[in-house]
Amino acid sequence: MAIKIVVVGVGPRGQDWLREIQKASEYVLVACVDMDYAVLREVCSKGVVTSKQCFIELAEALDQNKCDAVLVATSPATHFEPCQLALSRGLAVMVEKPFALNLREAVALVGLAEQKGAPLIVTQNYRYMRSFRTARRLISDGALGRVGMVICQYYRVPHAISGSLAQLTNSVLWGAGIHHIDALSYTLNKRVTGVLAEGFTTPYGKLPRGSSMQMLLSLEDETRAVYSSTYESSGHEFFERGQEFYLRYVGERATLHVFQRWLILCESGKLPRLVRRGRRKLTEEKILLGQLERALLNGEEPDSSGRDNLQTMAVVEGCVRSASERRWINPQELLDEFR
Repeated sequence: MAIKIVVVGVGPRGQDWLREIQKASEYVLVACVDMDYAVLREVCSKGVVTSKQCFIELAEALDQNKCDAVLVATSPATHFEPCQLALSRGLAVMVEKPFALNLREAVALVGLAEQKGAPLIVTQNYRYMRSFRTARRLISDGALGRVGMVICQYYRVPHAISGSLAQLTNSVLWGAGIHHIDALSYTLNKRVTGVLAEGFTTPYGKLPRGSSMQMLLSLEDETRAVYSSTYESSGHEFFERGQEFYLRYVGERATLHVFQRWLILCESGKLPRLVRRGRRKLTEEKILLGQLERALLNGEEPDSSGRDNLQTMAVVEGCVRSASERRWINPQELLDEFR
């Protein structure tokens, strides 16, 4: 029997999820929720749902429709309330990252989900991209030996930042950084034990403060990482839609370079070689929907669970505190505050 799902927030990202749900025979969309009448009318005009299936309030949608799960794709600042409401009713929840704007709220949602026995999945979809999956496999298989250092850089040309993101301090951290931090920890399979971060805007920049960020990270087993990201890098508007990404894993026996979607393995004493990522059998969103399905039907613990994502939220909060207090922060100590 198909899983009945309600989608909260049907703007651009929410409509991405609607398309995935429409293609998934395991799911049936029973309602859409959005505070903007114009957005709901747009969804109706596309034939995704009828006007009777559109709601302004989640509570009303849940009262009038029997469902198994709620997918939250609203702006980051409005994730907590719909997640809390759905979980309090014992419904499974899948929520866009970040699933909260601070660690306290994230811990509260995870606690509520576990109390109710309801699956909670955070859509950290970068970890399922082929480049990161391949990097994780190579590292896990020992192709690099022990990884001692990682360099990660993300550049994007100046652009109009969404209103909800522009209102947040350190917008690049919440917009791009949270993806990369999660993927970095996931590929290395190591927890972050220290962070020193600085959020800023370039002297010539016109974007909100915190549109650029630099950080140093220490991870388990004495691995170190350097990360930088910016929304203020001009001059490459016509390359890859104005975005550049580079990642370098420095290992004991080899170095792995990840540039955009290409992976190059440089092993000691051998010529560099291109590593194939393999076919993309499933989209990242389809992988996450599969996790939700298995959690509901078989009780399987999701790989991208809320509990798992507390590590990422702790690092992000560590970045925010470090940038404000100008000192090293241990994310594990932040988590200990709630244990």
